[in-house]
Amino acid sequence: MDDLGFILLSYIATFGSTAVLAWRVLHRGRALGGQLPDDDKPWV
Repeated sequence: MDDLGFILLSYIATFGSTAVLAWRVLHRGRALGGQLPDDDKPWV
């Protein structure tokens, strides 16, 4: 039980950094997708 704080902090750091990375990737993808003309977007 002495290491509970370390374990929780490790989980928070891991999931927090993963969430920030996912947000940045999605945000950048939307920004770059907005620069493409609609003819070059096969997913639209």
